[in-house]
Amino acid sequence: MDISVVVPFYNEERYIESCVKALLSQSYPADRYEIIMVDNNSTDRSVEIVKRYPCIKLLSEHKQGSYGARNQGIAQSKGGIIAFTDADCSPCTDWLQRIADAMRSPDVSIVQGRIRFASDSTALSMLAAYESEKAAFVFSSHTKEIYYGYTNNMAVRRGLFDRLGPFLEMGRGADVVFMRRAIDEYSCDVVRYSPDACVRHLEMTDVWKYYRKQLIYGRSYRSYGKIASTRPLTTGERLEVFKRTIRRGGYSLAKSAGLFLLLSIGGVCYELADGERPGS
Repeated sequence: MDISVVVPFYNEERYIESCVKALLSQSYPADRYEIIMVDNNSTDRSVEIVKRYPCIKLLSEHKQGSYGARNQGIAQSKGGIIAFTDADCSPCTDWLQRIADAMRSPDVSIVQGRIRFASDSTALSMLAAYESEKAAFVFSSHTKEIYYGYTNNMAVRRGLFDRLGPFLEMGRGADVVFMRRAIDEYSCDVVRYSPDACVRHLEMTDVWKYYRKQLIYGRSYRSYGKIASTRPLTTGERLEVFKRTIRRGGYSLAKSAGLFLLLSIGGVCYELADGERPGS
């Protein structure tokens, strides 16, 4: 078994079948990967939907928390690479193949892929382009304190989990903590960003959902920031990512101004939430 895909879920009946179908439709050879979905006390029809697909290994984790559910899935997995996504995400058809390609280098132990949003509206497309450019900037920077992880599109070699795992069972940010642990133990070179390994986040249907996420990320930074010894990008770093996004997209002056406004509002959301942390 090459790859084990681990997906925790809690009350995701709206999206989970799209996730399942996408995982079953991978171009990667079906006999070389397994799908493990871990129910985390769902009370809706999520479990019923997953049971329609007997080829999926369905587990349960009664202790509430997505990282505990992921740890349960990892413990029951067989693959040499463990790929993570979420039940409200739909991986592209070649997602696993792109992960496998990125892992061909023995120096790479963690792969982070690109996130697209549910809608390809102008606003969300620009925000998604910025987020992708930010990931490319961070994972090529070799600046440890700005590295982060996101388990809706992440793959890790089993050997690394055996040495450094499991995930801390906390509300949010255990992926960031694990990422920092890995680069502290080895180096930033163990991480590769693969923009071709793409996952669509089905929940992100409009800019208001994006801003709500920024509020959540700002609040969760209080939980993991000190543990992971990490920091948000500085104003100068964000400006550099903004410039790169404009250049890569060939944006007009009007689109550039629109993106700047969208990001400014998102930044305010993040900072307002982050500013709530004790001692700030």
